[in-house]
Amino acid sequence: MKVAFIYLGRKGGGPVYSLEIAKKLSRRVELLCVISNQIDNLDFWEKAGFNLYKINTYRNFFEFFVSLLNIKKFFHLYKKVKDFKPEVIYCPFFFFWLPIINFLFPKTPKIFTVHDPILHSGEKNLLMEIIQKKTIKKTKRVIILSEVFKEIIHSQGVSLENIDIIPLGVFNYYLENFKIKKISHSPTLLFFGRVLKYKGLENLLKAFFLIKKEIPESRLLIVGKGNIKPYRKLLHQQRDIVIENRWIEDEEVGEYFAQSDILVCPYQEASQSGAIPVAYAFKIPVIATRVGGLVEQVEDGVAGFLVSPNNPQEIAEKCIFLLRNEEKRREMGENGFKKAKKEWNWEKITQKILESLKKAIKFDT
Repeated sequence: MKVAFIYLGRKGGGPVYSLEIAKKLSRRVELLCVISNQIDNLDFWEKAGFNLYKINTYRNFFEFFVSLLNIKKFFHLYKKVKDFKPEVIYCPFFFFWLPIINFLFPKTPKIFTVHDPILHSGEKNLLMEIIQKKTIKKTKRVIILSEVFKEIIHSQGVSLENIDIIPLGVFNYYLENFKIKKISHSPTLLFFGRVLKYKGLENLLKAFFLIKKEIPESRLLIVGKGNIKPYRKLLHQQRDIVIENRWIEDEEVGEYFAQSDILVCPYQEASQSGAIPVAYAFKIPVIATRVGGLVEQVEDGVAGFLVSPNNPQEIAEKCIFLLRNEEKRREMGENGFKKAKKEWNWEKITQKILESLKKAIKFDT
């Protein structure tokens, strides 16, 4: 099978997710990887030995609009992919040039993975929403990461039989076959990822105030890029909070999980969380809210706990319980580890994607 693997995004989870799949998929199909020259992890793509085509895209919205005038660039892209003669085009993540791919290759069956069927509050972008909806309508099959969003994709004109549910894998980009090096530390909670309003950091800070009363030696790590200003008042009222308010490089990620006891995801809404599989790989239980795809990632009472959104009291109670019960914490960590290794390994995920690609080709013939 010949697959054109096209991802022209640059930052965030997209480059890592796409690379993990491309590495496994390249062992099973004839693959052409088309990526942006501006992608964050370019070195890793170049070292992977792929049949690789790199193209200059854009670094901001101004460059994006200017890039649309570069007809010569698109001609070279068209020729490269056409000469490869793909049976199917796979786009593993959203990028703003998706309409161009659809325009250049209207007859080639396409598969698109939708990571956020509903754009989060604070991240809503009209252009992104329009592009995503139009792309969904033009694909043979759509992959989503959580069952809970199946009806939403269906409502956008995709038949249920053309929707595949394939969960997010463990970003073992920085792990070596699940080998874990724990760092000695005091009882530690971890908030990991971009600091955005919908992620509910305010509720975790309120919960931590209650936790400190019961477990004075506990601490909280807040790790991720974003606007921390709205939380200054709550932060100034407390101690033992460590803040790394910046973009965390992939090779640094493990350092923060290795010194944590519980990952807390106090989100007010969510598609899924890339941090949860990583926590499981480090045998760390998760406390998450009952929103979106988180309910499919965290089985309540097995590898962590689910709590009501916007409920600092409930977050605090579950954190206190786990911090005081090392045996239960270890048991839940082991359960999460087993789930990640069995269900969220990239071999299994890639196999499901391969089956989806075959269905798209069969549907088109």
